[in-house]
Amino acid sequence: MAAVSGGGADRGAVVLVVKPPRAGEVKTRLGAAFGDDAAAALAAAFLADTLATVRTLDAEVVVATTADALPGPIAPEAAGLRHMSQGDGDLGARLASIVQRTIADHPWILLIGADSPGMPRENYCSAIRALEGGAEAVLGHALDGGFWLLGLRRAPAGLFDGIPWSAPATGAAMAARLRALGLAVTTVAPWFDVDEPRDLAHLHQLIAAGRVEAPRTAEALWPVARPRPARLAAVVPALEEEARVGALARRLVADPAIDEVIVVDGGSADGTVAAAREAGAAVVVGPRGRARQMNAGAALAAADALVFVHADVTPPSDLGARVLDALSDRRNVGGAFVTWTSLEGAPSWLGPLVHLADVRSRVTRLPYGDQAMFARRRDFEAVGGFPDQPLMEDLELSLRLSRRGRLPRLRPPVEVSGRRLAAAPLRTTLIWNTFPTLYRRGVPPALLARLYRAVR
Repeated sequence: MAAVSGGGADRGAVVLVVKPPRAGEVKTRLGAAFGDDAAAALAAAFLADTLATVRTLDAEVVVATTADALPGPIAPEAAGLRHMSQGDGDLGARLASIVQRTIADHPWILLIGADSPGMPRENYCSAIRALEGGAEAVLGHALDGGFWLLGLRRAPAGLFDGIPWSAPATGAAMAARLRALGLAVTTVAPWFDVDEPRDLAHLHQLIAAGRVEAPRTAEALWPVARPRPARLAAVVPALEEEARVGALARRLVADPAIDEVIVVDGGSADGTVAAAREAGAAVVVGPRGRARQMNAGAALAAADALVFVHADVTPPSDLGARVLDALSDRRNVGGAFVTWTSLEGAPSWLGPLVHLADVRSRVTRLPYGDQAMFARRRDFEAVGGFPDQPLMEDLELSLRLSRRGRLPRLRPPVEVSGRRLAAAPLRTTLIWNTFPTLYRRGVPPALLARLYRAVR
């Protein structure tokens, strides 16, 4: 197919890889639930909203389809854009063909689909900034284990060979392939694809709450989706927590007052992702760093309230009900639980040191991250979420929230692992008792992180 608009060697390209929205050929899992015509109408709306967003980016937009043209009501939204055929073969072969035909004429390319209507524009912009800053490859993981974005500055041969498409390991396999071919991978914010009715309900919740904008999709949604508002989401940041995260995820999933459980992995090399997914949690790989991971989980959640539970914390079985009860008091903008630290087999003489942190959780005004901090979404977003810093992100969030309202302490306590203290009792005690004061007196968090060393 001939290009409708000229290429741009000085600009990158956003390549939208799509099927024409024909009944019975797209969104078949949605079609099984709502009918083929409704699924096709949704697919057309997804594509229209995605096009509306990517056309605002400083890049050439290329529409790569499995047909010679985009039929039906979507054609006007694609007017003026460059169109190309995906070519023949399986998905891997077609992606390879698309990349070969576009990357030579652009400094970078982004491959995306149209399964994530309402994707925040900033997610695309962050990927573009990374590529323009020299990143060789950028990957945005999806909640179903796939990926919503792949950005490239170069494409070695064999990039897509043997990738298991439409599988829980697709994103991990793609990341591994990129690294095996010598490409350094930058991870950007995770998001979710809309493939199943539950994905559609989640998207509807985000649109209804004003969290995302997808006007064409909103029109197509009303006849088919009637979601119950989500009240509370639990977000778990994890890194190399295979031994712990499964039990925690099962506990949170079983809590009737928690509507969403989202585990955000920071790139574990062990079985953390598989363990969390097997336990029933929604799992995604996000940018490494606890603050970034928790912010990514909060952005994905549809709920009006958020509770952040570290992977080495065991909350009470009725965590959700206690959080919602506390937030029923409008004077409370958030809060946290008191703690009880487990020795986990450490010598008994460490007991007094271990429980110093438990005393702190009861008497200090500002809670820390290991106390299962929670907040109303509107207050969390109003203060900017967790600050993007390598340490003391929890204390900084507490400081900001405390200026907006009360932060009560709840009981019964959450049980916190004493593993770090057991491994290095004197050093850990010194850190627990001095770092907050140093931070509040202006010591940069990056310096504290270097001293701490084992930041998760």
